[in-house]
Amino acid sequence: MLWLSLYLPQLARDVFLRGSPQPDTPLAVMENGNGRQWVAACNHAAQHCGIAIGMSSGAVYSLCQQIQVQIRDPAAELEALRQIALWAQQFTSLISLSPPHDVLLEIQGSLMLFGGLATLRQRIEDGLTALGYQAAMAIAPTPLAARWLARAGYPEAVTELEELSRVLRQLPVTVLMQPPAVLKALHGIGVRRIGECLRLPRAELTRRFGKAFLLQFDQALGDHPDPQAPFEAPAHFASRLSLPSEVDNTEALLFAARRLLVELVGFLRGQGCGVQRLQLDLYHRYAAHSHLPIGLVSPSRDAEHLIGLFREHLSRFTLPAPVEAIALRAESLTSLSQHSEDLFTTHSAEHVDWPQLCERLQARLGPEAVRGICPVAEHRPEYAWRYCAPGETDAQAPGLPRPSWLLNEPLALRIVEGRPWFEGPLQLVQGPERIESGWWDGLDVRRDYFIAESTCHARYWIYRELPQARAWYLHGLFG
Repeated sequence: MLWLSLYLPQLARDVFLRGSPQPDTPLAVMENGNGRQWVAACNHAAQHCGIAIGMSSGAVYSLCQQIQVQIRDPAAELEALRQIALWAQQFTSLISLSPPHDVLLEIQGSLMLFGGLATLRQRIEDGLTALGYQAAMAIAPTPLAARWLARAGYPEAVTELEELSRVLRQLPVTVLMQPPAVLKALHGIGVRRIGECLRLPRAELTRRFGKAFLLQFDQALGDHPDPQAPFEAPAHFASRLSLPSEVDNTEALLFAARRLLVELVGFLRGQGCGVQRLQLDLYHRYAAHSHLPIGLVSPSRDAEHLIGLFREHLSRFTLPAPVEAIALRAESLTSLSQHSEDLFTTHSAEHVDWPQLCERLQARLGPEAVRGICPVAEHRPEYAWRYCAPGETDAQAPGLPRPSWLLNEPLALRIVEGRPWFEGPLQLVQGPERIESGWWDGLDVRRDYFIAESTCHARYWIYRELPQARAWYLHGLFG
C-alpha cells in the first residue's frame, strides 16, 4: 500500500480565511481556556503587525485595531476535514480522517489511472489550493510514517519499505505527536531524532513511556498492522462556508461560492455523477436566509460552467442584507457513466453545448424566457405539442414524418392548373395521411395531409379539407 498524508497545521485559520478574496486583511483566531483568551492562529498580515501565537487578546488589539477576530471553531475544523475527504474521493476510494489536522489517502491503486505519482500529487496540490487550504503533503508505505513525514516537511516520496527506516530515523522526535511532557523527557535524555530513540532498549522505552509509545514505531515501520477507519461519503452533498466578514457584493460571494463548487465537483467525480439541481443558501445576520435554486438542463460537474450560472443568478438577485455565510446543497444526482470526462484533456473554452447555453440564458433572462417544445399524444397538429423545460420529453413523437416548423395559422395556397403553388408549383411526393379527430371538444378536424416538394427541392406539409377537398393549405415546413 502507499499512503498520502495531508497535514493541515493552519486549519483553525483556513476555515475562516478561505472564504475571503482579501488575504491581506489581518485575521486572528482566538481560543478560550483557563480564564484567558489567546491567539491560536493568525495569517501573515497579522504577523506583519507583530501578532504571534499565544498572544493575549488585549495585546492583539493594541497592536492592530483593524484586525478581524474569530473564535476558534473545532466543529468547523472537523467538518472541513470531512469536506476535504469528500473532495478527495475523486482520487481514491480509501480515505481516513485523523483529526484534528490530517487526512490520509491510500493511492497505490490510483497511480496508473492518474498518470503516475507526480501527476497525481500535483493534481491534489492544485485542488487544495483551489479549496483554500494550506497543507503539507507526504507519501510513505504506512499511514503513520506518511503523517510523520508530512509534519517534518519531507519533500520526497518514500515508496519502498526498505528505505523507510533510513528516512524515519533522520526525523526529529517532535513529529511523533506526543504530549509535551514526553517530548521534554526525551530531550532530557539527549534524544532529538527518531533514530536515537530506536537505539534505546525497547524494555526501557516501554517502562518509561508505555507500550503505545513503542507500538507507534512498529506501525510506522510496517512491523505491526495499523488499520485505518474508512471515511464514508454521504448520499448527498451539503457544505457551508463562514465568511471572515460580512459581504454585500457579487464578486465576493462568487469567490466563496467557487470554493464550495470545487468541493462539489470532487464529490461528483468520486460518485461518478453530475448534478441537475443546486441550491445556494445565503445567511444574513439581520434578515431571513436567502435561497437561490439553480436548475440545469442536463447533468453537469463542470466547475466553470456552474460558477457562470451562479454569476448570472446572483447578478439578478437583490441581497436583503450583507451575507455572513453561504451554503451549497445538491440532492438530485444523476449518473454520468455514459458521459465520461477525459482525465487528461480539456475542451475548448469557446465550445459551449446547447444545454449550457440554455442554462446561461435561463439564469440571465429567467426560466420562463427559454423554453423547449415536446410532443403531446394528440393527432391534431395544432394541439400535438406544448412548451416544456428544455430537454424535457413526456410523449413519443409520432412515427409518421412531421415538419420542424408549424405555422400559427394555415396558409391558403394558390391553385394553378389544378396544382397547389407556393413560390412555384408543388409536387406531391407522399400522402395522403388522413387526420379526423376532436369531435368531442368541438374543435374537430377532417383533413388529408401530403408532403409536397418545390422545384428547389424544399419540402412542405400541406392538406385539403374534407369533404370538399378543393382548397389547399400550407401548414408546416420541413427543415
